[in-house]
Amino acid sequence: MTTLTAAVGPVTRADGTASEKVAVPWPTVLTFAVALAYTDGFWLMSLRGAVGAIERTQTPLLSWMRESTLVLPLFAVAVLAAVTLAMRWFGPQVSTPRRVIGTGLLLVAAATVAAVGQLLVSSAYDYHLQSQQVAMMGSMGTVCVGPCLAKSEHATLVLQIRAVGIGSLILLASNLVVVGWLVAVRAGRLTLGSTKQPSSSPTSRGARSAVSRIDDLRTLLAAALLAAGVVHAAVVPEHLHEWPAAGVFFVLLTAAELGIAIQVLGRLRRSVLVAAALVSVGPLVLWLYSRTLGMPFGPEPGVPEAVGLSDIAACLLELGALVAVCVLARGRGRLQRPAASPHVRGIALLGVLAITTVGLGGTGLALFTALGETGHSMETTAATSSTPT
Repeated sequence: MTTLTAAVGPVTRADGTASEKVAVPWPTVLTFAVALAYTDGFWLMSLRGAVGAIERTQTPLLSWMRESTLVLPLFAVAVLAAVTLAMRWFGPQVSTPRRVIGTGLLLVAAATVAAVGQLLVSSAYDYHLQSQQVAMMGSMGTVCVGPCLAKSEHATLVLQIRAVGIGSLILLASNLVVVGWLVAVRAGRLTLGSTKQPSSSPTSRGARSAVSRIDDLRTLLAAALLAAGVVHAAVVPEHLHEWPAAGVFFVLLTAAELGIAIQVLGRLRRSVLVAAALVSVGPLVLWLYSRTLGMPFGPEPGVPEAVGLSDIAACLLELGALVAVCVLARGRGRLQRPAASPHVRGIALLGVLAITTVGLGGTGLALFTALGETGHSMETTAATSSTPT
């Protein structure tokens, strides 16, 4: 196809100069991401209300808004990946029926994968909570003990598996409707990339390409450090309550990560890279030790700690920062290659944002908890006031 060159980068004329460069169509990406995230979030809340754990169904409207907002970057990554693939296949402007349908199906598939992944995590958590409830019933000496208890746990598991199967079909059908409606609103045309004129000087273009590759890694490193700092800051209140020394450690770690992230955006010195590596490796080693052997001091010495979403998110961000440091420190030759496309940079940064929001969701933010308690207390007050005396 003749449009493939425009889809992956600058178009080169016969005289060796570039004529245009494709940029990320953020209005298209965000429109589809928002519509799909909140639509799929509605069905996830509906399924949770039907088969989920009772403690997660108290404030459905607030839960829908909160969780759909938290996974919005994940859907943006999925949509941007689908747009990037479609642009490589069909070009930046999609207007023929075959290409429009192909692009729409890619968007549906990417969004459905993201939604089903969210559904799997939610169902697994529901099953965990429901299993605890069944075990608690057995420990209370009720009539359901032994084989009856095992059958109850099995029935709960089967229920969640069926919910995932049915929910996946509902999400697929819903995404087909949403994508079809958005394409129809756009009169059957999709803009997968906008073009702009770069500099015609080969020397300046080559220098900018080398610098851009370094800047890409520098931006990714700063974003990963900043995101890890945000996740660590979110767990400070919890650790201060459990063990003040741990809370102080996370305060200092957050300050170090934010400060080094600012330094990375400035002049990139070797000392800055060493500091970035230390604040990435150090927490990873401590986390691995505390989750396998248990810290030798603290409230529960020698007892391994549980693994949570916020822990995993912070580890992924620190691993990403460590990889960026290694490439910047040792990959000087590779950095002379042309810079990554805007779509690849967008996917990387949105991936960092998606991991951050998942990590924040796993911390049980005090703001969301307070909103949930406020909404629940308002519902209780309304129900009490409406009860005849």
